[in-house]
Amino acid sequence: MFEQCMKVKNIMDKFGFPWFVAGGWAIDLFLDKETRMHDDIEIGIYREHQMKLQKYFEKRKKYYINNKSLIGKHIKVEWNKEYLRLPIHELYIEYNDLEIEVLLNERDEENWIYRRNEKIKHNEQSVILNTKDGIPYLCPEIVLLYKTKEMREKDIEDIKNASTKMNDSQVKWLIESINDIEIKGKVRNLTTAFTSTTRPDTQSAS
Repeated sequence: MFEQCMKVKNIMDKFGFPWFVAGGWAIDLFLDKETRMHDDIEIGIYREHQMKLQKYFEKRKKYYINNKSLIGKHIKVEWNKEYLRLPIHELYIEYNDLEIEVLLNERDEENWIYRRNEKIKHNEQSVILNTKDGIPYLCPEIVLLYKTKEMREKDIEDIKNASTKMNDSQVKWLIESINDIEIKGKVRNLTTAFTSTTRPDTQSAS
């Protein structure tokens, strides 16, 4: 179980800076079970550490998605040590038979910052969680916040599944961070099937 995540962990073990599994794999790591098939694997780092990543993979081909003027268009550009600023946030690293997608995350001195709305923040101390095998992953409430943009079938399933284990504070942060009234209502309905008596009171963080 989680062979692909372990493979990435082994690759990133000597990076020396915070990183985490993101996307659907992060939800499965949170649940400690594989709930569905995954097309790829995404990891995240903080934007300030991108040049450390560049050096860490200096012998590998690296690309970024240039969406400065073509938002929504995926145009791969070779990454040649230039510092990448917003709105660029998506990198790809070719590592043998694996393509690793790396998402650049924002933060200030104390908080993780939501790229799509800088007013939305999360205390950095509880952003990265760890499995019993030491695989770091992004906390479920942040993963699900990104998934509310499209609300595809797999995103809805991830919300339902994660809700069975998320504590009340995680669910509250997620719902309060959604600006779209219609989507906020949908997510609230998806999560209210699990009452506070069925959720754990706390969630350990790294």
